[in-house]
Amino acid sequence: MSKKWFYTGLAGILMLSGSHGFSAAIDKDLAEDPYKLAQQKEHQGVEGKPWQSMTTEELRTWARENMHNKVSGKLIDAAAHPEWEWFRKSGLGLFLHWGPAGVEPNNGEAWAMVWSKGKENAGREFILPEDMFAVAETWNPKRYDPDKWMAAASKAGFGYTVLTARHHDGYCLWPSEHGTWDTGDHMQGRDVVKDYVEACRKYNLRVGLYYSGPNWHYDYKNREFMNPPIDAFRLNYKHERIDASNDLIPLMATSSPEEKSESTAQVRELMTQYGDIDMMWWDGSVIMTPQELAQLQPNIFVARGMIATPEGKHHGVSEKVKISNECGYWWELCIKSENTFTPNWHYGVECETNHWDTNKLLTELVRCRSLGGNLLVNIPPRGNGEMMEWYYTLCDEMSEWMKHSSEATYDVDQDAPLPTLDKTENFTTKRGNIYYSLPDTNNLVLINDVTKPELVTLLRTGESMNFEFNDGTLRVVLPRRMETKLPDMVKIEF
Repeated sequence: MSKKWFYTGLAGILMLSGSHGFSAAIDKDLAEDPYKLAQQKEHQGVEGKPWQSMTTEELRTWARENMHNKVSGKLIDAAAHPEWEWFRKSGLGLFLHWGPAGVEPNNGEAWAMVWSKGKENAGREFILPEDMFAVAETWNPKRYDPDKWMAAASKAGFGYTVLTARHHDGYCLWPSEHGTWDTGDHMQGRDVVKDYVEACRKYNLRVGLYYSGPNWHYDYKNREFMNPPIDAFRLNYKHERIDASNDLIPLMATSSPEEKSESTAQVRELMTQYGDIDMMWWDGSVIMTPQELAQLQPNIFVARGMIATPEGKHHGVSEKVKISNECGYWWELCIKSENTFTPNWHYGVECETNHWDTNKLLTELVRCRSLGGNLLVNIPPRGNGEMMEWYYTLCDEMSEWMKHSSEATYDVDQDAPLPTLDKTENFTTKRGNIYYSLPDTNNLVLINDVTKPELVTLLRTGESMNFEFNDGTLRVVLPRRMETKLPDMVKIEF
């Protein structure tokens, strides 16, 4: 007799019942193979500016029918939740993918243990699940120093951080009393989460925890390691093709009520053992509803599952997140700090050289803020617990920029309508009657449908700038002598 598997979710589109009467909703594509995500062709572009010709309700309907579900969210009443105001004010978060997938000889790609025809055809490297899991037997990072991480992050202007307390491999970065796949059983009882939380608080960073609903380690010998599934055969944990009649646990499914109970108990530990937790970031599936979490952490903010969380450059193109903003959704772009695509969210040797510089990160921050959202940028620690040297260089340079230009990104207006992509193609943030514009590659700022400004200055120095104004159009050119290697924000006061 075939089994019925369990899926957990928050905003489900399909209900499945298990043999024990348990039922839960599925969230479509809450987690996706990074390689598959990069290959997506559908919904990558937006023709025209649909927000200009539709009512808000029409736009929401259009977005549901034409864009990826991660670019949609739930409507949040900001006035009813002042405890979440910090999230929109901050605008900048640090994503820390850290766990067995980033420990040598693993290559940083958690999804490398999952086979697909597309990845095979592309020559991608695969790792057997037992080989990826094996590093946990000896992993005990000697140079783990979250205090140093967070000191640099705070100075650089990050307002919050998110640590992968449990990723898809199911390994818990704290000594959980539920299950045996955690630091209590494999790292001499070290509590990595505790040290992280304490460092965040020491440097006034909001505490975020990531938790993967799927646990690929749980009953892995009976789980399928293929995604998406195909009808011709099944693929087991040894990456052997077996007859399609074999009843393996689907990759993203919860195998049993016992597994569900274990995950729920682990989340309860995270919510009760470390004081105030500011953010929960689900992936793959949702273990507790926001209401259930609020019983344990009354002020907690749920990111993925409540807000739009576009992932990477395809979901996060400006026109798409503009639509999210015009729909009234809070949004946060989660993106890897890499110049050339890799599937790695965890540390891999490529991260040492294939990374953003300070100008790229700050420009991306300005872009996100100008379109009403947050930037959650992933910079993974090495397996030994160190952050890469370039992270500290980046933080030092960001710190200097923040001293003179943080007002262009912190606590700026986030509710539509915003000027970027309507009045201007320049990334332009707004606070009341003040605009902060980033000159384009020709050092030009061009804004339409505005009144004559009272004052235009270079934000970095406060120096007045010449401008032209004619028939509602403002034109400002940044002189070469004022130009630096980082975003030179032009402050425009109306």
